[in-house]
Amino acid sequence: MSIVQTNIDSISKKHLKQQYDVLIRAYAETEKEIWGENYIRISFEEYKKVIENEVVFSALLNDEVVGTILLSNHGKGHFSFGLLAVDFKYKGLGIGRKLIAKAEQKAKSLGGIKMTLEILKPQNQTLPFKERLAEWYKRLGYRYLFTKSFIELKPNRVEKSKLLITPSDFDCYEKEIF
Repeated sequence: MSIVQTNIDSISKKHLKQQYDVLIRAYAETEKEIWGENYIRISFEEYKKVIENEVVFSALLNDEVVGTILLSNHGKGHFSFGLLAVDFKYKGLGIGRKLIAKAEQKAKSLGGIKMTLEILKPQNQTLPFKERLAEWYKRLGYRYLFTKSFIELKPNRVEKSKLLITPSDFDCYEKEIF
C-alpha cells in the first residue's frame, strides 16, 4: 500500500471517483444518525475544489483508492485533519493510521507543532463507532480538549447545521507533533 498526495491535475478520473466514493460511503454509514439516511458529506464539485486548494492524501492498494484524508493549515504551526475515510472492506489493515501519520509528517515538514481533529456526535445518543473512534485517536496520542456545539465551533455553517436531524456536538482533540 502507498500513501500519495492527490493532485487535481494528475489524478486519474478513476482514482478521483474511487476517492470520492470511499469518502461518501464512510460518512453516510458513520453519520446517518446525525444527518439521516443517504447523507452526502460533500458534493463532488466541492471535493474537487478541496483537492485543488488543500493537501489531500489517498491510500492506494493494488491501484485502488482505499482511503483518504484532508490536511488543513490554520497558520502559526496549527494544522488539522478531516475527511478521514477508509473503505470498510479494508478495516484493520492500518490504513487510517498510515493516512494520519502521513498528514502529521507533512504538517511537521511545513512547520507544524500541533494537529487537531473533531469528532461530530449526537448530544443525546451514544454511537459505538464514534466511541471507538475517540479511543483510537487517544491511542494515537490525541488528547481530548473540549466539547462545543456545532454552531459554537462552526458559526459560519448555520445553514449546514439546519440539516442535522439531532442536536450534535464536536469533541475536539489535539496532539503535539513537533
